[in-house]
Amino acid sequence: MTETVVAIEVDRPASEILDCFFQYPIHHLPVMRRGRVVGMLSSADVKKLESFLPRQAANATGFIDSRITIAQLMHQPVVSMPPTATVAEVAERMIEAGVHALPIVDEFERLLGMVTTSDLIRSLLHGPPRRGSVPSPRTPPQPTTAGEPRRDESYHRRPTDEEQATALHAAVVMHVEERDPQHLGKTLLYLDQRCEYLEKVFELADRFLLTGQSEQAHALLLKAIHAAKRAEEHAAGRERVPFPLE
Repeated sequence: MTETVVAIEVDRPASEILDCFFQYPIHHLPVMRRGRVVGMLSSADVKKLESFLPRQAANATGFIDSRITIAQLMHQPVVSMPPTATVAEVAERMIEAGVHALPIVDEFERLLGMVTTSDLIRSLLHGPPRRGSVPSPRTPPQPTTAGEPRRDESYHRRPTDEEQATALHAAVVMHVEERDPQHLGKTLLYLDQRCEYLEKVFELADRFLLTGQSEQAHALLLKAIHAAKRAEEHAAGRERVPFPLE
């Protein structure tokens, strides 16, 4: 188990749930009351919470906190296991309960740690995680000296519609006129098409989760996934232009 766990008190404002999931790379959040686990929240619950927000809310946190509480949103009763349970017992309990995270508690329901499906898979591949470790808060990338490459480079700012349109136009020109020796234009066009298909999948996945996993939403999600796979197969199977330019 991971012994140091990010958790939240049940009487805290509901908007703080968003802060926890934003600051830490977590997917499950135990809810506490005076040291005892009384509920569980997941990233799917965050999607539900975000759905309460109007598109142009001037005070998003105030809007959420005035309409819902953590106690209303959390899942009860909590499916937990004692620290003496084996890995096999934890895995079987997860399957039976249909959950992806189990708090490890003592006889007084006090939180000792947590095991997730990711932990189980990681332990099978690389051994158990380091004891006492806690997810590091997400921090913005640090600036580097001009011209110096940065390790683990990542970009979080999405380009504006105008910037993206300009880049795609330049990519088309570079590729069609064969002025793309480093394949930048070709790669950008491919990624743009791939992103379009995947955004549709994400949109329908959100709808599937928020509508109670209805059959209609499930069918639409499967259709979008198949379309993305067909597009990828088409892209990988052509030699000259592995994607449509129109």
